[in-house]
Amino acid sequence: MKVIDILNKKKFVFSLEIFPPSKKKSLDSIFPIIEQLKLLNPDFISVTYGAGGSTRDRTVEIADKIENFFKIPAVAHLTCVGATKDSISKILDELKSKGIKNIMALRGDLPENDLQPLKDFRYASDLVYFIKNGWDFCVGVAGYPEKHPQSISFDTDIKYLKEKVDAGADFITTQLFLDNRHFYKFRDNITKIGIKVPLIAGVMTATAISNLEKMATLCKVEIPEKFKLSVISSCSKNSEVCEETIKYTSEQINDLIKNGVKAIHLYAMNKVEQNKRIYYESKLSEIRKVL
Repeated sequence: MKVIDILNKKKFVFSLEIFPPSKKKSLDSIFPIIEQLKLLNPDFISVTYGAGGSTRDRTVEIADKIENFFKIPAVAHLTCVGATKDSISKILDELKSKGIKNIMALRGDLPENDLQPLKDFRYASDLVYFIKNGWDFCVGVAGYPEKHPQSISFDTDIKYLKEKVDAGADFITTQLFLDNRHFYKFRDNITKIGIKVPLIAGVMTATAISNLEKMATLCKVEIPEKFKLSVISSCSKNSEVCEETIKYTSEQINDLIKNGVKAIHLYAMNKVEQNKRIYYESKLSEIRKVL
C-alpha cells in the first residue's frame, strides 16, 4: 500500500524507521527486531540507506522482507549523491520487481574525499522528478525544522523543500527535533509558502551519550538542557531502556498530538524496548484505539 493512501485514509498514522545492520553483522540480525516492532502495528516501516549507498543491497532486501514477509508497507530510502540515472533506474526497477511501492528520496551526504560527488542528480528534487516521471512510486522527502545543516538560511531551506514538493513529492517526514517549537514554526512556514502535502513528525529518543553527541554533530539540532540531563542521568553505555528519555519523548509526543499532529514517525534506532515503552507510555496507543 502507498503511504499517501494510508495518510489520506487514516485519521492518525504511526510509523517506524530502522537501519540495516553493518556488513560486519549478519543481515538476519535485523529480523527479530522487526518481529518485535511489528507488535506495535506500525502503518509502515522505513529502511535507511547507508552513506554513499553503502547498505543499498541490504536496504532493498530488508524492505522486501518487511513488505512481503511481515506484510507491512515498506519505505525504502534512496540517495542520489554520486549516482547516475542508469544506476538509480536499476535500483528502482529492482524495488518495483519486489512490490515495493514507497521511496524516501534523499540527496544524501556529500563524501569528504570526492572532488566530483554530484553526477546526474544535484538535488533531491532532481531525484523526485526522475522517479515520478518514470515509475509509479509514492515518494516522500525530508523536511528540516531547524533547517538542513548545509543550508544558508531557514527560508532558503523551505524554498528547496517547495521545489521537492513541486517535483512530485507525496509527503514530508521531518528530521528529528527535540523542541516542539521548532516543528510548529516549520509547520506554519511551509503552510504559508503553499506546501499542502501531508507532514509527518519525525521523533527520536536516545539510549546512550554517543547518540546525543551524534545528534549534535551530524544533525545540528538544538539539544534542550532537559533532554541532555535526561540522557546523562538514565543512559549507561549500552542501555536498552533509559527511563528519563522515555519520559521526555513521551511528553514530546503527547504535546504534538495535543497540537494537531496527525502522523508521527519514530526513529527507532533498532531499539525495541525503548520504543515499545514510548509507544505505550505516550498517547500513541490510546489515540490509535480511539481513531
